[in-house]
Amino acid sequence: MIEELQEYIQGRINRARDVIERASAGPVLIRLTVAVFAALSMVLAFPSQVTGNLAAIVVAGVVAVLPAFFPRTRLVGLAVLLCAFGWLLGTIVYDQPSGVTRLIALSTTLYLMHSLAALAAVLPYDAVLSPGVLSGWLLRAAGVVAASAIVSVLLLAVVKLVVGPAFLVASLVGVVAVGVLVWLVARRSA
Repeated sequence: MIEELQEYIQGRINRARDVIERASAGPVLIRLTVAVFAALSMVLAFPSQVTGNLAAIVVAGVVAVLPAFFPRTRLVGLAVLLCAFGWLLGTIVYDQPSGVTRLIALSTTLYLMHSLAALAAVLPYDAVLSPGVLSGWLLRAAGVVAASAIVSVLLLAVVKLVVGPAFLVASLVGVVAVGVLVWLVARRSA
């Protein structure tokens, strides 16, 4: 049993060494960018009272690096979920204002992190990328970000006109509906 465990660990170490030796600049740059956008998302999501704590900085750093190292896993979703938790923590517990600029910045960094993690997930470590691949990917992502920012600002303007109890009930029903839909999709895919 111990010999099998030693063989497994030695195999994983050899695999990591092989990946490091064969890695090319393009995929490494994309993974580094995933880590940067994940860290920016953490900073934008969590309130300053939390991010000033050394332990929180270490946890945020680890969570920011995980999607870069493991883009094919659910760790990317975990990073997004933790950012959503940080946003809720800041707005509900710490009464941090949720301005439009901060919200758009957070959604932009989260989208870019998720989109680049998807690109990193399909690229082998030793892939040679032309500059057009990354710039084309980022241009498409920038188009999505710009369109969603414009729609968000317009919807926020409409919300200011319709704020009231009916809006709160509709929002809560929408959140419950999304939760049920996610549960159904997760159950079906398992």
